[in-house]
Amino acid sequence: MTEETSNVQNVTENVQPVAAPATNTEKTHAVTMKTYYWSTDDVPFRVMTSNDEITANQYPLVVTAPDPSLKSPKYDWMKNEWYDISEQSYGQRLTAVAESLKTLEGSITSLQEAHKDTVQSAEASDKVMDQLQATVQQTNRMVASLSAMMVALGKNSQSNNEVAK
Repeated sequence: MTEETSNVQNVTENVQPVAAPATNTEKTHAVTMKTYYWSTDDVPFRVMTSNDEITANQYPLVVTAPDPSLKSPKYDWMKNEWYDISEQSYGQRLTAVAESLKTLEGSITSLQEAHKDTVQSAEASDKVMDQLQATVQQTNRMVASLSAMMVALGKNSQSNNEVAK
């Protein structure tokens, strides 16, 4: 027990008083560093810090951070969005492109069938128009023939009336 008491005394004797922090009467300006992102073809992703205030993307600096799920982010300046350039993402994008191609091939096939149907319909319409035109021409000839017969009958009728008088 005496040993414990002496240890406590030794500890308290070795404790140095803590100096109060010095107060600075001058105003200090805190510099706030802001984080931006650099993205070019040569350097797809780099974190940059600056005390400058940038509010909009200015090539090659991007204001918005990429999605943390992107393994190798790169900024697409045309679409204004981050995308992943990792090998794994290439495989995923290649699969998506292949699926899109299948969809496009299906659309092309549908359009070809619709075009074929349109061409067949146009050909059928052309045939109907040709038949209609032939019918109109035949009708015109018959009307002309009937008109000539009516004129001839009219002349015969007048000459018969004159002879009868």
